[in-house]
Amino acid sequence: MIEEFEYKGIWWLPDNPEEKISGILKFTPTKGAFLDLIGSFKNTVDMNKCLKPEIILGNSEDGKDITLHKCREIKSKLSSHGFVTSSFHAGEVFVGAHFQRTEDIKFKNLSIHYLYLDEWSNISGFDMENLLNEIVHFPDKKEVTIKYKLPEPIQAAINDYKILLEVRVTLPTLSIVQTEASIKQRTYIKIEPLKEKSFDEYLNIIYRIQEFLSLGVTEPVYPLAIEGMTEVNKRKTEDKAHYQSIEVYYKVSDISNVPKILIPPEMLFTFKNISDRFEVILKKWFEVADLLKPVYDLYFAILYNPRIYLEHRFLSLIQAIEAYHRLTMNNFELREEQHKKRIEEILKTIPQEYRNWLEEKLKYSNEKTLRKRLKELLSDLSDIVDNYISDKDSFINKVVEWRNSLTHPDKKLNEKPEDKELCNLSQKLKQLVEICLLKELGFSSDNIKPTFRTCHEGVK
Repeated sequence: MIEEFEYKGIWWLPDNPEEKISGILKFTPTKGAFLDLIGSFKNTVDMNKCLKPEIILGNSEDGKDITLHKCREIKSKLSSHGFVTSSFHAGEVFVGAHFQRTEDIKFKNLSIHYLYLDEWSNISGFDMENLLNEIVHFPDKKEVTIKYKLPEPIQAAINDYKILLEVRVTLPTLSIVQTEASIKQRTYIKIEPLKEKSFDEYLNIIYRIQEFLSLGVTEPVYPLAIEGMTEVNKRKTEDKAHYQSIEVYYKVSDISNVPKILIPPEMLFTFKNISDRFEVILKKWFEVADLLKPVYDLYFAILYNPRIYLEHRFLSLIQAIEAYHRLTMNNFELREEQHKKRIEEILKTIPQEYRNWLEEKLKYSNEKTLRKRLKELLSDLSDIVDNYISDKDSFINKVVEWRNSLTHPDKKLNEKPEDKELCNLSQKLKQLVEICLLKELGFSSDNIKPTFRTCHEGVK
C-alpha cells in the first residue's frame, strides 16, 4: 500500500452494470485514489449534480477485479463538442474482488506488513550460526549450504480476535541460466476474528497495533501492505476451499518516502523484550486504550508530526503528562466533602455581591497544580527517572515556568526560552510519557531501566 500504481480498465456502478466507462485509476499513498473517466455516470441534464456513489466497480486491462469504496465526484466536464469527462476520489481500494454493497465488504482475516515490523520482531528462519561458519570456510570448502526453516506463528488472543505474528517467505526463482538465488522473508501481523468483520471494524485494531509498534520503535509506523481473505471470492476445487488474496489501499497522510534505518538496540522495546508475555502486554495495550486515549492522542500526534513547532511540542507533552496523572492518580488535594466545606467557609466571609464570582473562580481549585503532578510522578518513578533527571526541583521549576510563560505570555517580560533548553525539556517530558505508558503495560522498573538507558543513552 506504500507503492503507487495505475490501472487502466472499464468502470461501472453496481446498480447499472450495463453502462461501462473507460478510465484510469491512479493511487499514491499520500494523496489516495483517483479515477479519471472518459465519460460520466450522469445524464447531461444532471451534469451540475455531484455524485457520491458508495461503490464503483471495475475490471483492469490485466484482468483484476477492483472495488472503489467511499467515492465522491470531484470533477465533471462537458465540452462544447459534447465530450464528457469526470473524476472521482475513492477512500478505499480493494484489488481482487467485487463488493456490490458496503455491507458486503467483510473479511475473514487481514494481514498487515508494517514499517519496521521486521526490525522490531527480529524473527529469522535462517540458521545464522551455520551460515556464518559456511561463509568463513567457503574459500577452503568451495561449497555453501544455506539453511532456512519457516518460523512458527506467534499467537495472542485479544477479545474476539486472534493476533498472529507470522513470517512469510519468498523462495528463489529458477532460471535456465541461474546466476543468483535468494530467500526473502517478511513479517506480518495477521488479524483473525471469530467471524467475518467489516473493514471498518478492522481499522481500529490496525491503528492500535500501529501505535503499539510506534511506541516500541519510537518512530512513526505505517502499513506497507494490507491483504485479506473474504467469502466473496471463495472458490472450491475438489471440495477444498481456496481464497484469492485481496489487496487493500487507502490514503496515509505524511508518510515518509525515506524511512530511517533502525536496529533493535535503538528501540524502546522489541518483541524479544516481551516474547514471554507478548499476549499479556498486547492485551493490556488494548485494555488501557480507552482510559488513556487523551494521552495516546497527544503522544502520537507529536510522534507522527516531527515538524510541529517546538513550543507546541512542549505544551502537548505537558498536556499528556497532566492527562496521565489525572486519569491514573489522585486528582484532588482534598476529599470532595472537605473541599466543599472549605469553599462554603470562604464564601461566608465575603460580601454577597462577590460570592458568585468567587465561587466560579474556586470551582477547580481542588485540582492539583502542574507542579504537584510533576512532583508526584517523578517521585513515583524516581528509580527510573533518576538516570536522566538529576535535579528534579530544577527540572520542575523550568517546566512550570516555561509552561506559564508560553500559555500566558506577559508583554512586559517578553521572555522566551531558548530553543536548546526547550528542546531538552521536551525530550525529557517525552521520555516521562513513554515511561508512564510502559508502566501501564506492565513493564516493571527493572524491565524499563536497561531498555530506556540503551534507547536514550545519548540524551542529557
